[in-house]
Parts: sequence; C-alpha cells; structure tokens
Amino acid sequence: MTLIALMTSATDPAFDRLKEGSHDDRYPVTVEACPRPIGTLEVEGKTVICGRVAVPETHGADGGETIPLAFAVLKSRAVAPAPDPVIYLHGGPGGYTVQSIPMNAKLFDFLRDRRDIVLFDQRASGISDRTIACYNQLAEEFLAFVEPDEDTMFGADGPLATCLTETVDTGTDLEPYNTTQSAMDVRAIMHALGYPEYNAFGISYGTKLGQELLRTAPEGLRSVVIDSISRVDNPAYDTNGVPADQALGWVVDYCMAEEACAAAYPDLEETINAAGRRLAEEPKVTVSGEELDPGFIEEILELSNGRAMPFTAYLPQVYTEIAEGKTATLEKLLAGGFNPPQTADAMLAAYGTGLDPLDKSLAEFLLKQAEAMRTEEANIARLMTILSDDLSGTGAARTEALLDEALSDIAKTMEADALLAFLHDYVLFVGQTPDRDRVEAFLAAHVPETEKPRIMGLFAAMTVEDIAAFYERAWTDSANLTAQSRMMFTLGIIACQEDYPFNSRDGYDAVAADYRFPVIDAGTRESTLVLYDFCDLFEKHPREGFHDPVVSDIPVLAMAGTKDTKTNPDAAERVVRTLTNGQAVLFPEAGHAVIQFSQCAQDIALGFIESPGAPVNIACVESLKPKFYVPPKSD
Repeated sequence: MTLIALMTSATDPAFDRLKEGSHDDRYPVTVEACPRPIGTLEVEGKTVICGRVAVPETHGADGGETIPLAFAVLKSRAVAPAPDPVIYLHGGPGGYTVQSIPMNAKLFDFLRDRRDIVLFDQRASGISDRTIACYNQLAEEFLAFVEPDEDTMFGADGPLATCLTETVDTGTDLEPYNTTQSAMDVRAIMHALGYPEYNAFGISYGTKLGQELLRTAPEGLRSVVIDSISRVDNPAYDTNGVPADQALGWVVDYCMAEEACAAAYPDLEETINAAGRRLAEEPKVTVSGEELDPGFIEEILELSNGRAMPFTAYLPQVYTEIAEGKTATLEKLLAGGFNPPQTADAMLAAYGTGLDPLDKSLAEFLLKQAEAMRTEEANIARLMTILSDDLSGTGAARTEALLDEALSDIAKTMEADALLAFLHDYVLFVGQTPDRDRVEAFLAAHVPETEKPRIMGLFAAMTVEDIAAFYERAWTDSANLTAQSRMMFTLGIIACQEDYPFNSRDGYDAVAADYRFPVIDAGTRESTLVLYDFCDLFEKHPREGFHDPVVSDIPVLAMAGTKDTKTNPDAAERVVRTLTNGQAVLFPEAGHAVIQFSQCAQDIALGFIESPGAPVNIACVESLKPKFYVPPKSD
C-alpha cells in the first residue's frame, strides 16, 4: 500500500485542498515540510502533511498578534474514513508531538484504521514556541539546556530565569499562554483543517486541556478520552507525591487480595515503611556500588511506571529484602533477569526443553526466520524512507539532507571547544529568517579546510527551498536536543501563572502529612518545591472558575492506571462525577499513558470512540491484575 503510494503521483484530495489554504479564513494555514524523520511507512503529501495554523494570541481580541502553531495530519488507512478525526492533546505542559511524528504515529496506530490523527504542538511548546523562545540565552548556555541540572536549572540566577528575562524583555506578554487559550486553539485548528466534528484524546496535562476544552470550546467536540488524568480541581503540585503513594497502595491491596501473596507478606504495608526507614540508616544499602536513599522506594515505582515489564510482581519481595538490608531480588529485577526471553536462542532455552527433536528443530527454524525478517524489514524501511523523501513534493530538500549528513559526520570528529562553537552558532539560526549568506559564513567558519571543497560544493547546489530547510532543521535539532529544558520552561509559563496560589508550600505540607507511606515524601519534596521557587519569578494570573470541576454532557472516557506515579490512579473515578456521560476505567498494571500498556486499554478506547454513547466493555480489565512472585521456601 505504502509502496504504491510512493510510486504514484496521486495525492490525497483533502491534502490538496489544504495546500490551497485554510478551511476557515480566520485561521490561516501554511503547509511546510515535516520535521524528519516522519516514519518509514509515511509518505509526505500522501499519508502525512505538516504545517502551521495561525491562531490569535488572545482569542476574542480584535487585531491582536497571532501565534503559528505547528501541526501534522496523519491520514487514516481507510478508503472511506470516519469524518471525525482524533486530535491528540499532549502532556507537559510543554511537551511536543510534531517533531516526533513516528513515536506518535505508533502511539495512535490503533485508531488509524478508521480515523485521521491530528497532532499539534500547543502554544509555547515544541516547535510552536516561536513567540516565547529565548534564542540568545539558548545559544549562550546551550549545554546547560541540553543537559539540565535540576539543582540549578530553576534557580533565580539559573538558565530558565535568564530565559524568562529575555522573553519578557522582547515584549512578549505571557498572560495569554494558558490552558483556556489553548483550548480555543484546538477548536481553531480543527476549523482550519476542515474538521467540523472531531474527537479529542488527552494524556497527562493534555487531560487538563481536555477538561477545559469541554468547558470553554465544546463546539464540534464529539467525544473526549482522558488518559492519566490531571484534574483541574486538584492542586497537582501540592499532590505531586500522591500518585506514587496510591500506586504503592495498589501493590499492597492487590497482594492482600491474593491468597499466596498475603500469606507470604502478611504485613506488607509496614514492611514497605520499614524498607524506607532502613534506607535512611547506616550502613547504607548499595546496588552496583551505589548507595540507596529513602527516595529509592519511589524510584522503583518510577521504573515500573514507564514500561510494561514484570516489576509489580516482584515488589513485595524486593521491599521485604530491602527492609533486611538485602538486594538480591532487586539486582536481578534491575538487570532484566525476570524479563521474558526475546532472542530465538533464549526462547528455545526457556521453552524448548519439552519439545521432541523434530518440533524443536522446526521451532528453531521459525524463530531464526522471524529474526531474519525483522532485519530485512529494517533495511526495507530505510530504503522506503529515502524513496519517500525523494518523491515527496513537500519533503525535506535532498541537497540540504546531504549537507546535514555531511555536517553530522564532521561534528563527530571535532574537538570539544570547536564543537561547542559550532553548536553555539548553529543554534543562532533558530528563529531567524532564512539567509543564504549567513549559511555560507557559518560553513566557512566551522568546516575544516580538508572538507571545504566537498561541503561548499553541496552548498552551491542548494536552492531557496534547501536554505529554508536548513533553518527548519536547525530549529528541530535544537528542539530535540533541548526538549527537557524547554518543557521545564513552558511548564513554568503555564503552571506558574494559572496554578498558583491554588498550589502552595503549605498545601504541599498538608498533603504530605497524610501519605499512607511517609517515605514517599523523601522522593518528591525537593524536586517539587524547587518548582515553587521558580514560580516565585512569575506574575500570577489565576482565572476565576478555572479550578472548578468541569460539568459537561459530552461523552468522556476517563482512563487511569494503578501503577501511574505521575497522575492519581483514583482520578478517573473522581473526574466523571460531574460528567453526565462520563465513564471511568481503572487499569491494573498500567502506568502513565495507559494505552501504551495493553491491548485491552486500546480496545476499550477504540470502542468508546466508535460509539461514545454506549457503555464500554471492560471484561478484559480483570485479566490485567498482577500475579505476585513468592520465592520458594528453603529446606
């Protein structure tokens, strides 16, 4: 299918219409090359299209400034797709989607059989940050942004504070950078792209945006899925340790509900608290030579939260051993010793002992063939990516791509000082108008003499489109390298303005005093309160009613996971109390971004979007509950 699309000149009619301009004159659309890579099975202009939608900086204000928001549309695989797409509301605040199309295409692949997927970077986020980016500070302290030090990053004299000063000094009014304005952006984007009716899918902070969308800009909104929920009526930063506290509680509760686990670990709750106390004592408990502190109790949960691996099953034994100053099970768990075998040889060693010689030979042959096919698929995918770029009418210019590849190779050979100077000047292209002379001067200054004939030859062949692509790549490269720091900055802009004084240091202390597992405070207090210090640098713009529970009759599916350490596992049940057509589902063994953890979660979300008014089928949820490891008793 993809190869046919590559080899034909036909384009998607909807994309052709979008290239002519917006479906709504209020919100102009400009089609641009997608940030690379776009994914091995994507064909720019045929399965994916990218660009920017200009939205008002302040919706409802006449004649004000506009913000160019980056978007990408991933076409459905259906010949006759459903007319209502799904728009992804990313997390953060300050996350991004457009510069990571392959990852997000994979995340929502289960919906593309029927619907288009719309990605966009929210205002001030990702590559939609043009109006708030501190370009000079970014270039001057590039390494500080690439490898942020949380001990200094948020300080009054730190890089983010200087970034804030530069942004404000440029005349940028930060007040409109908030969740309510972003909700109106969503509606504007869907109008501009020609989708009068649509569905929204929010994850993490995107669920808060989804709630505000229900309240502020519900026009055309058919249904909403909120996954890993940050409730608007919950002080998210005061309660920063609550998700881990609840996730640890679920480990205990599930264990107590299982006969063998309850018998093996009858006092598990107290054992966990004892493990926390033991990590504060001398001699220190160590793993691979590293001393563990009480915050490690939460760190183990964080490891479980980010992957669909068998962590939960072993946690009762891990905590029991830690309370005794032992780490044998923990070390095996961290080393992947309990993970299912992945290679052909490992699978045969684990499962092949009971097979007769013929069946074992057949299994070995099939497993080896499967490994070979994966290698071939990777090679074919690389070739298809090259072919897609070559045939794409709006893709990255090929000469510019060759120059980028050559510069990347040269950069790998540079001494540290030369590389820093190269990166400093490269970052200065961000946010600037494409200028051929400036690119030439950059190459002349940083390319070694031995490489100049080849590089300047490529430069001479660059078209106007190539020069523009060079500037866009500098933007995307910078965004990728500094993504974590920029997300911190955007989080400050949005959260510090609208979530304070709703959150406060006194509020944090009150919540921490009521943890079921007091050791959780050791892992969250310092990292949370540093954000409060950063927020002291901002003017506050709280909005009346923003932190009230959202009331709506639009169908909503609220999804939460029992091992989510970022957002509260009980949030799904709580948020639907004021949503007339809301349904809540709690998924065992799911961490942050529930749909990543099971086919069950994807099937339930898909079924809901297909029929938002019908009760979801949750029969598969029961099978997700963990089955705990109990070590055999020694003789």
